[in-house]
Amino acid sequence: MSAVTKSFIYVAVLRDAALNTSGVKELNPERDPARRCVRVGRISGIKQPGQIFRKCRFKNKRSILKGYTTEYESDGVRSKLEVGLRLERALIRQLRHEGWTVINKPPKLDSSVYVIELDPSVRKHRDVIRNNPNARSSKVCLYVGQTRRSPEERFQEHHTGEGQKKGGRHLKGKCVKLRPDLYEFYNPMPLLESLELERDLAEDFRAKGHTVLGGH
Repeated sequence: MSAVTKSFIYVAVLRDAALNTSGVKELNPERDPARRCVRVGRISGIKQPGQIFRKCRFKNKRSILKGYTTEYESDGVRSKLEVGLRLERALIRQLRHEGWTVINKPPKLDSSVYVIELDPSVRKHRDVIRNNPNARSSKVCLYVGQTRRSPEERFQEHHTGEGQKKGGRHLKGKCVKLRPDLYEFYNPMPLLESLELERDLAEDFRAKGHTVLGGH
C-alpha cells in the first residue's frame, strides 16, 4: 500500500537574480543584504519533505531553507487550504522580520463571498436539520459560499446542479435569488479572508436563527 501524501509549507532559497524582481526591495524594507532571497510556498501530494525541491516550480530555486518546513492539515474547523494560507502568511511575516528578502507579493483581491436565498423545502433534509438545531421557520434559508469567480456564475451552477461537485448539496432547483445586501460590501478580498468570512458569516446567520447550508 502506498504512503499517504502530505502537504507542507516550505521556504525556497533563490538565486541572486530574484532580487531584480519588480517591487522586491519595497516589500522588504528591513532586509539584511547578507541573507539571500527566499520564497514561501505550499505543496501537496508528496510523501516526504525530501521531495519538495524537485517538485516545487519556483524560478531561480537554489535549495530549501532548513528549519522552516512545516507539515499541515485541516484542523477540523478550518479547511486544509485555510490552514495552509494562514501558515504561509505568518511565515512570510516572520522571515521579513528576521531580515530575509521574501519575494512573495501581497495577496490578490481575487476572491468573493456570496449568499443565496433558498427555497424553504431544503429544511426537510436530515443533515440540514442536524446542522441547524436552532433554526426558526420565520427566518429565510441561506447558502453561504466563497468563490474566485462571480457570485452570479456560482448561483447558476448551484441552481442547475452543475456546482454540486464544488459544494452545495440539496441546492439544485432550490436557489431563489442572490442576496447581495448580505455580502456585496465585503467583496473583493484575498483568498484567505474569503475563506474565513465564509465560515464566520454562516455561523452568524445560524446564530440569528437562519437555516444555513455551506459556509465550509
